[in-house]
Amino acid sequence: MRREKRDESMREMITNRVLVVCTANMIRSPFIAELLRSRLAAGRGAALEILSAGTAARSGEPAVDGVVERGRTYGLDLQKHRARYLGEGALQTGDTVLCAERAHRRVVLDIRPDLISSVFTVREFARCVEAVSLRGGVETWPDLVQAAARARAVERGGPDDDDIVDPIGMPDDVWLTFERQATRAVSTILAVVNALPRIDANVPAHGLLPATRREYRRSQRAVPADQLVQGRE
Repeated sequence: MRREKRDESMREMITNRVLVVCTANMIRSPFIAELLRSRLAAGRGAALEILSAGTAARSGEPAVDGVVERGRTYGLDLQKHRARYLGEGALQTGDTVLCAERAHRRVVLDIRPDLISSVFTVREFARCVEAVSLRGGVETWPDLVQAAARARAVERGGPDDDDIVDPIGMPDDVWLTFERQATRAVSTILAVVNALPRIDANVPAHGLLPATRREYRRSQRAVPADQLVQGRE
């Protein structure tokens, strides 16, 4: 009964915002975000709001030339992209956050621990939603994120390396590895999302809205345990 309440609370909290995070927001996260946005099936692109940010970004910086060039081969226009710093203002209650590295996930959770059930690495999320899709029974975006969180808890760790390599200043073979890792993960995610019967993610966030770690701890003291969405990193 308590688990059912937590599951229902999580579904109600998940909104239509997806934030892709890397370090500088100049290569990995803008590429992945734009690839997701451009490849979503008709209607899905309007239903999901896909953004990007960087844990150490200098706001206003353009995308790196190398990723702009690679983006063009996929029909992406990254020329107009400008970096955005990941701060408390970039993260909102109900966001699903897809990180390039596990280190980025830790930064996100340090800012917004209430998002613990909806923060993944990109490759981790791809692996989890693929496992979920094989079992079926998932109809909406909130359902999918919730099921992915459960799949992660069951797998207990996953691969040793879920990171997408950072190619900045690296030779061509590393850029190719970045491209391969990013596009494979995105292709897996898109296949599952585009197969959903509907998105239904445009729902308001309900209940307590802790914005920082301090507020999150305060909320845990103030709200009965069975009313909180809890988890383990």
